[in-house]
Amino acid sequence: MYSNDTQQTLINTIATLSEQQLQIVLQFVQSIQPKATTNLYHHDPLEGFIGANHHGSLATAIDEELYE
Repeated sequence: MYSNDTQQTLINTIATLSEQQLQIVLQFVQSIQPKATTNLYHHDPLEGFIGANHHGSLATAIDEELYE
């Protein structure tokens, strides 16, 4: 990734920054880092309802009610 010289230069430069400047640098670094994902798949809150008519109280006697 980076050479040791680049890393050392960055460390030396950061050491001279004020607290306010450090906060700005930290925010910037966090903004360019890839987002860590704990779940590889997007969770859709409606996902649990898909197919809900096949089981549970929603499906109780539904055929009889629809086709009588």
